[in-house]
Amino acid sequence: MRKNKSTKKGVSPVIAVLLMIAIAVAAAILVYVWAMGLIGTLTGTGGQQVKEQIIMDAYNWQGTGGTMTLYLRNVGSSQVVVDAIYVGGASAASGLTSQLNLQSTASVFSVTVPTSISATSGVGYTVKVITKTGGVFSFSVICGAAS
Repeated sequence: MRKNKSTKKGVSPVIAVLLMIAIAVAAAILVYVWAMGLIGTLTGTGGQQVKEQIIMDAYNWQGTGGTMTLYLRNVGSSQVVVDAIYVGGASAASGLTSQLNLQSTASVFSVTVPTSISATSGVGYTVKVITKTGGVFSFSVICGAAS
């Protein structure tokens, strides 16, 4: 005896091919959009901030408050204008217009440590230097130490 063929019907081959083509086109469009966004991000951002490079040569922060002296130097390929300095997350100086010349000697910045910072001798704090173009440079300093 012969077995009967299954009575279940599948999707017709034409519709199956059309579905596969639609899925492939949708995937190709997603990959294209992702790749163009990635290329645009890698080549189109940064600008001036990428050329700015500041290093801290030394600092002097004697005591648990008062004044901190920072010695900052521009080692990048463009002029840098310092806009603000933060110590431990609190504003120590803002609205600055000090320009760091290219490849010059260190510039001296004296900032008053905010009273909201209860500085403890021997504890490290983060100093952030913000430039006019939005560049952020972070340094670590230790209260009561000079280097």
